[in-house]
Amino acid sequence: MAVSVDVKRLKRALRDDDGPWLLVSASSPGALGDVLASWAAEAEPRLGQLPGLMGVQLLGPLALPDGVFLLRLVTYAEAKRLVAVVTDLSATLEAAGLDARIDVAPKKFSPLGDIPTGHRLTAVSVTLPWRPGMLDRREQRRAANPPATLRAWHRSDLQEEAWAAVVDTALAWCQELRSSATGNRYVVHGLSSLQTAPAQWEATARLALGSASVPVRASVEQWPDEARDVCFEFTPHRVLFQLDEEAFGSAESTVAQVRELIERLTPHITSAFAMRAAHAPTIQTAWLLRGWARTAAPAAPVTQIHALAPMDDRRIIDAFGVMYLGPGFRGLAADPQMYSVEQLGAGRLLTANDPDAWFRPDGQTPQPEVLEAARADIADAIVTYDEYYRAKRSDGQDIPPLLD
Repeated sequence: MAVSVDVKRLKRALRDDDGPWLLVSASSPGALGDVLASWAAEAEPRLGQLPGLMGVQLLGPLALPDGVFLLRLVTYAEAKRLVAVVTDLSATLEAAGLDARIDVAPKKFSPLGDIPTGHRLTAVSVTLPWRPGMLDRREQRRAANPPATLRAWHRSDLQEEAWAAVVDTALAWCQELRSSATGNRYVVHGLSSLQTAPAQWEATARLALGSASVPVRASVEQWPDEARDVCFEFTPHRVLFQLDEEAFGSAESTVAQVRELIERLTPHITSAFAMRAAHAPTIQTAWLLRGWARTAAPAAPVTQIHALAPMDDRRIIDAFGVMYLGPGFRGLAADPQMYSVEQLGAGRLLTANDPDAWFRPDGQTPQPEVLEAARADIADAIVTYDEYYRAKRSDGQDIPPLLD
């Protein structure tokens, strides 16, 4: 029995990557699935003890058509060390008496990012609740001296029920194209991207979301017409929903779409805000907000929004046309001038009285005077520079208290 590996392609894939997607096939696919599942469960803790492989993750296997299985190897250190993981897999398959082949799945990225114009983006950025003790768990991880990318927040730091519900809603929302078309489907995991068959798209996205903290971006695209994209960011409590169209609808229709999504996500989120932009979907909220900051910058730097992670259940980066503020946020102005406020679950939904000023047909930021008036309405909910600075300096330890 023999196992063939495309070593050259594997090494090329590891030059600028955080780990490859592997396609594994064998003449006996039933036995192969069992061997791969056993190997992934046993090898991950064992190989994670080797130099350069601390924290390695073996995600899968996922059964594809024609007896092929998909595996995702994730490293948080040097990707070239994963050659040892593939070697271990090869030896396991050979010991099991399988004629097998290990290939590297070809990368394929969405073409939308290469289209410079014609994008009309509606985005909703939401935050999820943390489990109690998040700071203590982070310090325990750091004490083990893991690779740098494992020292921050993990998806396991989130409340499990909320995480599961938001993932379910996000993946369902992505597939709700108005045309009911199947669309082209992509899953980006860190630096790797796959185009998947529709039947395997959701399972592939969920497989990638099994990693500790590597960002995942899942999209369904029927372009030119519409594309839906959801990004599970590196700071894992933040999820970014993006609807890309050839033309914006009315401001009122945008508000209705945003409201419907936020209602679906309640009560599993702590905050949300919506905005428009005139560019292709991005991979994180901080990048989305760059243009926002050029018009009338908020107190805290938007590119450092990740530093606010421990207080996103009580402070928001700025005022927006539609916002959901969970129960931990301070009270609003006694008589808000710019917003209609209504109870939504345990929190409040704020909708601008003049949606056209916020959801403009050119996708640009509201005028500075509109922003300033809105900020005055929710001044106690917007993070101050002092609060941002103290949180950043203390690494998340010094943050404002929750609303009693």
